[in-house]
Amino acid sequence: MRQMTWLLSFMLMLYSGMVRADAVGSATLVIGAPQVETDSSSVALQKGDKIVVGSRVITGRGDHAHIRFVDGTLISVRPNTVLSIDLFTGNSDEIESFRLNLSQGVIRTISGDGLKSNRERFRLNTPIAAIGIRGTDFTTKAGSTETQVRVHAGEVVMSPLGGACIVEGLGPCVSESALSLAAGTNDTLRMRAGGLPELFRLTVDPSVDPSTSDASDDEGASDASVAASRARADIDLVSVKERPELQPFVDTKTDLSNQTGPLIWGHWFAKPRDDNWSIPAAELLHRYDPTVSNRYHGLFRDPAHSGVINPSQTRVVLGLTAADATLDYEFLQTAATVTAGYLLFDFEARAFMSELTVDTDRLGSVALNGIGFISPTGVFVSRSSSDRMAGAMTSDGLSAGMLFEKQVDGGSVRGVSSWGE
Repeated sequence: MRQMTWLLSFMLMLYSGMVRADAVGSATLVIGAPQVETDSSSVALQKGDKIVVGSRVITGRGDHAHIRFVDGTLISVRPNTVLSIDLFTGNSDEIESFRLNLSQGVIRTISGDGLKSNRERFRLNTPIAAIGIRGTDFTTKAGSTETQVRVHAGEVVMSPLGGACIVEGLGPCVSESALSLAAGTNDTLRMRAGGLPELFRLTVDPSVDPSTSDASDDEGASDASVAASRARADIDLVSVKERPELQPFVDTKTDLSNQTGPLIWGHWFAKPRDDNWSIPAAELLHRYDPTVSNRYHGLFRDPAHSGVINPSQTRVVLGLTAADATLDYEFLQTAATVTAGYLLFDFEARAFMSELTVDTDRLGSVALNGIGFISPTGVFVSRSSSDRMAGAMTSDGLSAGMLFEKQVDGGSVRGVSSWGE
């Protein structure tokens, strides 16, 4: 009897070990030299590597990784980040339990089909906060004293850890201290150690996808070399004497139809009105990597054209190949027309500059100007809070897509644009 008991115990232990070792996801994109740690090993993460419960994905400066779980959930892990997969049970259709721990750094979470149908079974913990979801797409930044969340689609709920809100829990913590944030605003959820969740508004462009640029590119970054590079970018571009001339462009209703190539424009949920060209994000996420987005559209890039940029020229001027613009004014949306523009990349300065002219039916011609920083992975963002531009390029720097928006007289002009030689 003792031998039988021992044998059963041994088989149960073996079975438990097999369950823990089952892959719950895999690395679909690896840039730099991220590490994946378990209790027994630490190895360099490679594209295609399996991820198991108990894994810790660790990125350093310049590193980046995408982890896709078996239900389709995508986690984009930015530089200088430590992410632990604490718990995962379920399959492609249904999640029984899913818990992550973000010790430090930045991740973007885009829910898969299994998680979308069981959102109450998900939890993301940081050192001070518990985050549950009522939505599908959000970015989290965590440290020992502060947690921030931006919502791109859906809704999240943030609560302080402690008391009834335990680390081992699942789903949002229900308490008077909890605070939720839905997509569609420029607000960010923030909580500081010892405090409660609060809403605040970022002064940087909310349309950029922070999961695709280096952590050192954040506003307020302390790294002296990054600060110097940014300062150089501003000085170099502002002092450019031979700026490109605005090139005329014929904006047609069909120039974005039948999209092909390494950069594709998609939409997150229902298509915006009069949009007959963008592709559902759910169809693109299996083949392309998300880059920048706003509440309407996102720019998706072929992984073969992603990664650290390696331009063949130090200075490239691109022209418009396609565009779509809208005027929001006096509670009415009307189509607008992009009539001219240029997009300049200065890779020595790691900076970009762009100008656009948009004709509207009620405000006449509107000019947009942007200048800003290019990340190592080819994402670029304007530094202005009035003329907002955010985009991404192919690794050779010869094609790009860019979102744009400008506040004008109580309304706004916004749109998307595609660029090439």
